[in-house]
Amino acid sequence: MGRKISTKIGYAVIASVLAALIAGCGRAAAPEPMEAYEEPAVQVVEVEGEMLAPQEPGGDTFAGGRDYAAVERLIIRNASLTVVVPDTEEALEQVNDLVNDLEGFIVESDKYQYQEGMRASVRLRIPAESLDVALDRIRELASEVRNENISGQDVTEEYVDRKSSLRHLEATEAKLLEFLDEAEDTEAALAVYEQLREVQAEIEQVKGRIQYLEDSAAMATVSLEIIPDELAQPIQVGGWHPEGTLRNAFESLVRVLQFLVDAIIVIVVLIIPVLIAIAIPVVGLILLVRTLVRRRRARKALKVKQEDAD
Repeated sequence: MGRKISTKIGYAVIASVLAALIAGCGRAAAPEPMEAYEEPAVQVVEVEGEMLAPQEPGGDTFAGGRDYAAVERLIIRNASLTVVVPDTEEALEQVNDLVNDLEGFIVESDKYQYQEGMRASVRLRIPAESLDVALDRIRELASEVRNENISGQDVTEEYVDRKSSLRHLEATEAKLLEFLDEAEDTEAALAVYEQLREVQAEIEQVKGRIQYLEDSAAMATVSLEIIPDELAQPIQVGGWHPEGTLRNAFESLVRVLQFLVDAIIVIVVLIIPVLIAIAIPVVGLILLVRTLVRRRRARKALKVKQEDAD
């Protein structure tokens, strides 16, 4: 027959389990370097003489030991290439065939039509183990590879920490479910249920991040810029390079516009406020003088009228 626990003891057990949960999951949010990592101590509480601790799914007490060296590395691989091709449309068809052969997919594709030919930009995802094959086939369809960059992001440490946190959370969830079954009153049951909801929400977040890391590592991303030969060739007429003149004219235009914008900023921010500050007292002084002169003239005219009247 199931053992009943008191409300007071139930709250103490819940608090202890949640403390263990926070200690175990804190590392996953901001993992430290592997050589400096220390596993948080597991909280152990006593309920009516029985020692309880968070359990792994297999039933063993959670020790939390992480051996990063023994885990297969999880690498997110990316590549970017800029290639020159004889015909852009044909190159795009070959890229589509490549994606289909390697069981990948195209994420994004853009085309830009110029008078000299079409330029294209393609982003595709392919199985990570086929990345080298894909790069070789892309190089084969190009008459020139102008730029190539291959990078990898090692997410093994985060992945291991997330998996460990998931085991810890699932063990805590199981223990909270047990406490929920053994709660003897509504107040205790509601308290356990509220904590259970928070733990289950955290489990879903951790599972989502784990799935994202697995998917990202399974499929490599290739960003491809395709330039036709006509656009790649420099413009030259009888030894004259009009692109140089065009570049110089554009640079001069930018400098002129920059000068005009700077001048407007100086006028608005500096010159106008200074002129206003100078003009206010000057205008005030002029108005004061004019007022005094008018009053003086008015008094003089009045005096002359009085003398004429006498």
